[in-house]
Amino acid sequence: MRIQQILLALALGVSALFTGCAHPITVGPVDASQIKASGTSRIGKSVGYFVAPEDAQREVTTGGGGGDKVSYKPYADLDPGLYRALSEVFANVTKMKSANEAAVPGSPLRLVILPKIFTNSSSSSALTWPPTDFSIELVCKVTDPAGAVVTEVKGIGKGHAEYDEFKNNHSLSANRATQEALVNLVKALEADPALRR
Repeated sequence: MRIQQILLALALGVSALFTGCAHPITVGPVDASQIKASGTSRIGKSVGYFVAPEDAQREVTTGGGGGDKVSYKPYADLDPGLYRALSEVFANVTKMKSANEAAVPGSPLRLVILPKIFTNSSSSSALTWPPTDFSIELVCKVTDPAGAVVTEVKGIGKGHAEYDEFKNNHSLSANRATQEALVNLVKALEADPALRR
């Protein structure tokens, strides 16, 4: 009886090693150079965006295929793409070191952008771990330097990739979703009249 219990525990341990792991991926855009404004004039304001240190280091785990999961750092991965998107819309963009930087007397910042990122992933494959589907919602609360809310804009993206596509890039569905979300964020920022007042 004792040997059977030991064998069962070993079998469960080995099974746990091969199922339910979290594989690292990155969720940056496919090609940041393609995140472009529509050609309308830039909003002539200096803006700052702030990501809290705990968000910048936050690791998120969502579903993959074959019972596995994937892990990534959405704020760190999206930072270059977010800077690019904001720079396409506003005259000057600064990454703020503190949340109240814009409120300092003499600060040139007219607006503060506070991004929040929500993600999900899944896979239709029982045999491979990379996600075939990835979704991302990039929500940007925009305030004035005193903290009063000016508006809120969203960029939503969905990405899909099949095995033949992602076998050389396990992050492909996430990259496609992020690309779409950032492109849509640019469109939403350009279209929001509150940002031009």
